[in-house]
Amino acid sequence: MTTLATRLVAFASPLLLLIPALAVAPTYAGASATSARQVQQTKRIVVRWHGDQKRPVYQKATNVPGIGQVELVCRPKATMLRIRANERNAETQMWLAKFETKDGTDRVAVKNVRIYRYSTAADDGTGGTGYQAHEGLNQGAHGIEDFAKGSAYGVISQRPGRNRSGGGTLALPVTSFKLTWWWERFAYPGSQYCRMTLALRTDTEQQFGLSWHGDADAAAHRTSTATIPGFGQAELVCETGRGGEQSVALRPDDPDAFMDYEYIQGEGRTDDPSHITHYDDLDLDPTTGLLGPVDLPRNGMMRIWWSVGGVKQAWVLSSYLVTNNTSKPELNVCEVAATPLP
Repeated sequence: MTTLATRLVAFASPLLLLIPALAVAPTYAGASATSARQVQQTKRIVVRWHGDQKRPVYQKATNVPGIGQVELVCRPKATMLRIRANERNAETQMWLAKFETKDGTDRVAVKNVRIYRYSTAADDGTGGTGYQAHEGLNQGAHGIEDFAKGSAYGVISQRPGRNRSGGGTLALPVTSFKLTWWWERFAYPGSQYCRMTLALRTDTEQQFGLSWHGDADAAAHRTSTATIPGFGQAELVCETGRGGEQSVALRPDDPDAFMDYEYIQGEGRTDDPSHITHYDDLDLDPTTGLLGPVDLPRNGMMRIWWSVGGVKQAWVLSSYLVTNNTSKPELNVCEVAATPLP
């Protein structure tokens, strides 16, 4: 082999090794645990401006590991939390519970912002959403209020599209967030003020979840167990049928353990138990060794506080369940994701 040929081979070999690495697709549910990259990170972004600034910054974005980006937008004519997914064929969800004062009363509204190509398993894929979706933060349909304030918390997750197997345990990172907003004097150009703050947390060591699409998929993925260091094993059950169980529980590492939990569903007054229901001090069952199980919401969110060995931490959980469609069992769905709050 000539010297020139030797050099060309030496140069090409690293490129050939690099090309497969560049083509790696997202790791979805059902992949081996060793193929999913571990992520532990927290982030905080702030949008803050005054109307008299020459070049106000109206929006900021940051990455959501494995999924895409999330963006804060506070413009005089648009206020929102926006998400962009890298993969439109997947089922991406940003659940959030918004808290604000409306018509003189404290209100909550649970929203599920989806990005998808296949709405259900029966979808032909010609519709769906674009790569972006958002949740508006103004209260009315007639422009931005002169003054508004509020807060929200939520969870961002992704699994394969509903035209495919959900695959069971989530492999991609799940990210939680807390959001606050305040704007004022929006009716007076040049005097406006806005501040939005978004805190995010991703911790693959402490997340858990479960996804299946259709009864055939559910038969292989009705349960999921995740080891949470320092706490124990989180256990999810999601069965089909009228008598099927859909629940979450913890098998703690230490018997000195208890659980608080809260359901957040729908939209209405915060003092209405049909929208927020809180339970305190559920102790360990000495027979099963479990905290729980407690029911999953069919279309809503939970906050769960697990305390084990004197250490207490809060998780946020999203849950969308369709489990009793007997005429079209292929359209049944279980999509659950949970991760610690920031």
